[in-house]
Amino acid sequence: MMSLASARLDEVARDWGRRLENESERFLASEIYGGRSFQEARTAATAINAQLLVVSAGLGLVDAGQRVPPYACTVLVDAEDSVRARVVDGFEIPKWWKALRATSPFARPLEDRLSGQSGLILAALSDAYLDMLADELVALPQKLLGRLRIFTRAPEARILQALRPFVMPYDDRLDGPDSHMRGTRSDFAARALRHYVDLGLGRSEATSTDKDADVIRAAISTWQFPAKFERKRLDDAAIILLLEEHWDHAGGSGTKLLRYFRDELDIACEQSRFAGLVRLVREKRS
Repeated sequence: MMSLASARLDEVARDWGRRLENESERFLASEIYGGRSFQEARTAATAINAQLLVVSAGLGLVDAGQRVPPYACTVLVDAEDSVRARVVDGFEIPKWWKALRATSPFARPLEDRLSGQSGLILAALSDAYLDMLADELVALPQKLLGRLRIFTRAPEARILQALRPFVMPYDDRLDGPDSHMRGTRSDFAARALRHYVDLGLGRSEATSTDKDADVIRAAISTWQFPAKFERKRLDDAAIILLLEEHWDHAGGSGTKLLRYFRDELDIACEQSRFAGLVRLVREKRS
């Protein structure tokens, strides 16, 4: 992604699609993804003998058993391979997803992927990836939409009204002292999906979102929330000094730096503010 020329979103998408088409090297999608989110989703899919699909910001919606090229592309703010940095006419996640569906030789519409499939549709999606897929989910025929269960930690205000009834009621107790599935924010959705399947749910569509939600609430009703702690708050100048100090250690990756600041240095910084400061340091160093 870093080698793409800066251009309008539709032009970047076309250029990206051509590069994907011309890439001869192929691997199973399941071999490319190795993080905890994918592993938890794969374990859950295996347990209920379900088809496993991957929502990819670089390829579109692909089957885990599909042969695809290795790639580096994300929509996350200030990540090294973020497509945002290449788009000059205003980047919006849903617009990128729509353009990717039209240009990636590996993408297929969600409804096509679900055609002929039975059972529930279990969607573990982070904030950004729920934004990507939201319009396609809402557009599903009612008979498919009724089988949908969404696992996410996205704030309710960011979720389309039409999708809120399908969100399963997991919260920060999944990371509390009583949970055996603690993890990071980035893998919350997949861990929630895995817990849902471990409860014995997801094996039959002869249920309802309300009944499933009641089972989840009962299962976590006695769990405690994780202890809260206050991170240090610093002004821009102090954060910039720390960015310069730890820049090489993180390879200049804004995502790694943010995690390091929060998890290791216990420093609070809102994500968009942090991304702006990272850009300032990057420009200064270049």
